[in-house]
Amino acid sequence: MQTERFNQLRKAELSEIFIEKNIVEVWRKIVRNQLRSLDIKDLYDHYDFNYNIEERAISIRNEILSGTYKVSQSMTYRIEKKFGICRHLVAPQPTDALVFQVLVEKISKNILDNQPSKNAFYSRDKHSISKPHEADDYNLNMRDLWKRLQKKIYNFNEEKDLIVVTDLSNYYDSIDISELRKVFTSYSKINEVVIDLVFQIIEEISWKPDYLPYSARGLPTTNIEGIRLLAHSFLFEIDEVIKQKTNNSFARWMDDIIIGVDSNKQAIETISAISDMLKSRGLALNVSKTNIYTAEQGYHHFQIEKNRYLDGIEGITKSSENYEDISEEINKQFDEHFTDQSAKYWEKVSKRYITAYGRLGSPELLYKLPQIYIKYPGLRENLLFYLMKIGYSKDAFEQVIEIVKEIDVFDDISLYQICFLLTQWEVPTDNESRELLKRFEKQIVEFAFERKLSSDLYSLLWFKAKYNHADDLLKFIQNTRKEWQKDSFLRRQVTAVLSRLSSVALK
Repeated sequence: MQTERFNQLRKAELSEIFIEKNIVEVWRKIVRNQLRSLDIKDLYDHYDFNYNIEERAISIRNEILSGTYKVSQSMTYRIEKKFGICRHLVAPQPTDALVFQVLVEKISKNILDNQPSKNAFYSRDKHSISKPHEADDYNLNMRDLWKRLQKKIYNFNEEKDLIVVTDLSNYYDSIDISELRKVFTSYSKINEVVIDLVFQIIEEISWKPDYLPYSARGLPTTNIEGIRLLAHSFLFEIDEVIKQKTNNSFARWMDDIIIGVDSNKQAIETISAISDMLKSRGLALNVSKTNIYTAEQGYHHFQIEKNRYLDGIEGITKSSENYEDISEEINKQFDEHFTDQSAKYWEKVSKRYITAYGRLGSPELLYKLPQIYIKYPGLRENLLFYLMKIGYSKDAFEQVIEIVKEIDVFDDISLYQICFLLTQWEVPTDNESRELLKRFEKQIVEFAFERKLSSDLYSLLWFKAKYNHADDLLKFIQNTRKEWQKDSFLRRQVTAVLSRLSSVALK
């Protein structure tokens, strides 16, 4: 039951926001692609939601305006960062992601109008900063290139002798939601009901295990843009202080900050000021990742020389005259790159090398791939893109099987990512390929039944939906009924593959 507060004061504001046409447009232009980009994908591709989106929009509007809208249970999954330490990510239900994004579309301009500097960014799709190696002219000495990098890459207003590189420690997990709400409210002239609904959704989609009460600490990590906007706005006061201290000679990507300074003293004073401000909000700088770089140190840590080389071979293809020489050279450089991992941006450059292997279609990386894949979780996504780029071959499949044999999985997506890769490959239907598929399936079945996790069952289902005969797929679904019936997401995925069983008499 609602009070007259809702009927007289709140309903009108929501009615202007949740217009059916607007809801449909936000789904088609933004939210559907956001859900597609999640690590855990829907076999339906949310086709059922998209097919009836006009009716869904009417239903959402009616629920919002009647005050009966309830947030559904989101799905939380883990992705390994390093040493088995996992980041927890959230996949909201389509309706909740859509409601949240509609609200964000209404308030985002009000929020961003309060941003003190254009050198701070929260979305990969909404920034104008280049990569650290993309200065116009490489025919400069180290110091001149360092100066050029500051202005051309980071949009610094002035050339600085030193650069401070830092980030926040466990930023999303450390955000005090009550503090965020205070700051968020002060930045925006937004109706109270909108703010209430935004933070209600945040609370409901947050991870709350073991029947523990909501801690009101930590923003849920997800690919939904609105969450990133909130986290971004929480640091506007930091942007303002750095802007004044450095004449806007800084850049910030969410919680990663790069600051230009004239002296070591100024660097330390700036770091100290930022640290005190963050602590007053319950946040902290990551001391182990805070550094002050000279031109020489920056040249090393930003891996300028290696980036220059990688830029220079971007146009090379298999038809290029020097293809063989380049393939041999990149292989040599990649091996050398792994012998010295001291640079701060070593991993970013490693990803560029892997991308170059894929662009060249070089198979040389294959024989190092299992060891790198297992040892460096941060490179796994790029290695999978490489495998997808070069496509199926017996050698490539053998390396994938080797990975599954040797890997210790501590998260919910590592096995799925490999299964997803195989479903994207065009695997021949010859005897050799069938034998490889059987060997792979044997490995992942053993893996899944040993761990007994719903994420592994999901991975198996994804693989079997493409490569199993309909009879075998039906048998698998029947044998695992007790497991998938307990999980709403798995039930949905099983339903999605039933069309493959049209030739089988369902019982």
